[in-house]
Amino acid sequence: MTKRSHVKLDLDSGLDSPTVERGDTSSVETWDSLFSDFYLRAYASDERDAGAEAQALAAARRSGCPEAGDLLDVPCGFGRHSIPLARAGYRVTGTDRSQALLDEARRRAAGERWPKLVQADYRKLPFADGSFDAALNLYTSIGYLGDEEDTKALAEIGRVLRSGAALVIETMHRDRLVTLGSDRHWELLGEGRLMVMQTTFDHASGVAQTTQTFIGASNERESRTWSIRVYAATELATMLDRAGFAEARCYGDLEGGPLSSTTRLVVVARA
Repeated sequence: MTKRSHVKLDLDSGLDSPTVERGDTSSVETWDSLFSDFYLRAYASDERDAGAEAQALAAARRSGCPEAGDLLDVPCGFGRHSIPLARAGYRVTGTDRSQALLDEARRRAAGERWPKLVQADYRKLPFADGSFDAALNLYTSIGYLGDEEDTKALAEIGRVLRSGAALVIETMHRDRLVTLGSDRHWELLGEGRLMVMQTTFDHASGVAQTTQTFIGASNERESRTWSIRVYAATELATMLDRAGFAEARCYGDLEGGPLSSTTRLVVVARA
């Protein structure tokens, strides 16, 4: 069973600290190293997926995707949202850069016709213009590349949407992260394994830096450090406008609640 604690830890006892330059997002090579079996060990437990189906269905409803519509999950990771959406009757295509995560998604899909799973960078999607009735970008899946390249990714997602179709983004946002400040916590992952997370936020650049360290039962350690751009709602809305979307509305949850510094950010943008 996974447990989470915000008890302060002494992280000077051999754990790695963030080394990414302030103001920079991580390189593609860093993301490829993170979104691997390392990511699966951190995020693929059943307990973490407990709310994924409800989140996915709420996002699909918020998008206005018709029943049995063509729905793009981008990036899809190991299928935490794609698979329940497909089982709900949507014709889901999930795309991700990571082969390791797609392999796990295929294992979980167990040979079902949907979702279709495609390996691709979301700055260059292998689909024709106007292929989808809606697109979902969930669980803080924007900010990897910095403002310019993230805008290119948004424009590419918009290209494959039909006219008037919606992109739903669900993510952390700058105002909430500012209120949280620096964060250190640990989680027990079972089998005597511990995961320690340390996050700091650079207010000037809007970049959050995280180090995640696994400590095994024999005290062996493995770490990854990454840096991600965390946008304010206004920044993300401006990027969507630059990417060619007609409108972008911001909410505090997938049910349409108000946005505040205590909520996450949901953006619904129309192509």
